[in-house]
Amino acid sequence: MTPTETAAIILTGVFFMAMVAIAIQSAENQRRERQMQLLSIRNRIRGTEHLLDNLPAEFQSKALRSLLIQALRNLWVSAARLDRNPGIQEALQKLDEREKEPFTPPGFPANQITLFQDRNTAQRNRSLVRETAQLIMELKQQNALSSQAAQQQLVQLKVAYQRCSCDLLIMEAQHALNDRGPQVAIHKFRSATMQLRRLNHQQQLEAQLSRLNTLIQELETQLHTDSDSAQSVPVSRP
Repeated sequence: MTPTETAAIILTGVFFMAMVAIAIQSAENQRRERQMQLLSIRNRIRGTEHLLDNLPAEFQSKALRSLLIQALRNLWVSAARLDRNPGIQEALQKLDEREKEPFTPPGFPANQITLFQDRNTAQRNRSLVRETAQLIMELKQQNALSSQAAQQQLVQLKVAYQRCSCDLLIMEAQHALNDRGPQVAIHKFRSATMQLRRLNHQQQLEAQLSRLNTLIQELETQLHTDSDSAQSVPVSRP
């Protein structure tokens, strides 16, 4: 074998090894990219499931629930293209069952003037509303949701966000009532009532407004009584 032939064989071997290395690296890059895509999809699945499970039922509607379920279904289908995990099919079946479940938003809690029990709950739920609105915007940008459907949901979520803010204002008024008395608190209660009236387009806030109005009337009566008592106190003269 001549030196030229030997060199040709060596070069061929080197070329073959280089091609194998490139193929292996390409396959590894594709595997990593697929894993990154799958990780991103699973993170989005967890985020959407969190909203579906934790967004207060008072702020959900059948249309919004269907929208979130469809978003989850699309994510699971995308995951199935990258991963043959049999659990994906089970997750899709559970979504189908969940979508068939009857849903009726609960009424306003009895014996309360706020929708939620405490500030932390109101703040947490307001954050959930904001996250849901962000998801709606993302779906619209991805052309997974029409502009009209997105706008309808965003309007409802804006009302939900403002209701959480009103809850926080009412709780602030309750705190002021305990610490500083009705003179300061009544203005905050009135402000919250005015804001809720603006949101009461479908008369869905009548129970809360009725209780707030009753409380405001009681505070007004108390203030008038205190004022009359102060005026009736005789002034001592030297």
